[in-house]
Amino acid sequence: AYWAPDVVRPERAADAWLLGSIPPPILALAADTSITRIATADAVPAVEPDLIVLMDTGAWSQVSPLADWLAARRDRVIGIDHHASGDDVAPVRYVDAGAASCTMLVMQLLESLHLPLCEAVAEPLFAGLATDTGWFRQANADTRAFAAAASLLAYGVDKAGLYRRIEETARSARLQLQARALAGIRWIEGDQVAIMQLSRADFEETDGRRSDVTGLVNAPLVVDGAEMAALLIEEADGRVKISMRSKPPAAPGGAFRDVRAIARSMGGGGHVHAAGVAVEGPLDAAVAQVVSALSSV
Repeated sequence: AYWAPDVVRPERAADAWLLGSIPPPILALAADTSITRIATADAVPAVEPDLIVLMDTGAWSQVSPLADWLAARRDRVIGIDHHASGDDVAPVRYVDAGAASCTMLVMQLLESLHLPLCEAVAEPLFAGLATDTGWFRQANADTRAFAAAASLLAYGVDKAGLYRRIEETARSARLQLQARALAGIRWIEGDQVAIMQLSRADFEETDGRRSDVTGLVNAPLVVDGAEMAALLIEEADGRVKISMRSKPPAAPGGAFRDVRAIARSMGGGGHVHAAGVAVEGPLDAAVAQVVSALSSV
């Protein structure tokens, strides 16, 4: 019943609330339209919606600015996610852990609602799929992902132009922050795990923004023998956000670092090769928690 076409009323506006640090190029793709208003979750929404669709997460820790607001309206929340782990954030959840990106589930939803695609819709869907698969380099870029990409390209998506707009428009502060993170890198577990950290002072001294470090956690994985990387960032509220990435096995069926298990042991979640968690600071204590989790999982 939730997916019935008559639920969609284009004459009524929808509010999209984006949580976390959103890179400007991605935010530009999610522009306001005649039926949708875009906002970041800096404050509790001043609206009383008929329906709330929670996308791309099932973890309370990732929706902390809106957690109480969502919990008070739980009877009208639907979750759509592609992460295997999650909390009881909604009475109805559609989870497909085999999907490389949540945008693939949006494509299924649009199809079930008999809503046609167009280039304006296909472009942000392709952007989500491309960025979630590392531009189709990561292990989750399977046949389903490539099939979805092919169907979106058929609508005229300019993938080269999209890559330039998303990946090649960084501020110079990104290089300064990357230099600081790499200069302080700590190798552990027989040089298989790289730990990087950035403090609030690092951001203040470089005029850096959180969006300037998108994807930086992957940098150490270019090193031969590196199997996992973690980037710890001190947030303005004193908490530390930890992003973790790992390489797929060198051979099918081989061993690898399951960062989802590591993140879950610390109260977070994600995928086996890409996960994260937010913990209480300070940075040194957060680093110690990562090291401890590595030895216990």
